[in-house]
Amino acid sequence: MEPNLVTDPNVLDVLKELMEREPIFHRPEFGTTRADFENMTEATFWEVGASGRRYSREYVSEELEKRYAKQKEEAN
Repeated sequence: MEPNLVTDPNVLDVLKELMEREPIFHRPEFGTTRADFENMTEATFWEVGASGRRYSREYVSEELEKRYAKQKEEAN
């Protein structure tokens, strides 16, 4: 039996906000520092990449911090 994939109308505002943030870390308007990334995620956060590999919150925050620092350097 297929799961019910209809969003509860009571949480449509939350769904809209999440969709606006997706992909979460590719939206500089939500922040580009480690503190910003940590504020957007809970302590037990982990991510699954396109390859299926799992990444910890620490790893993701570190890599994003490097990425945005490099972008700032290249812009100067």
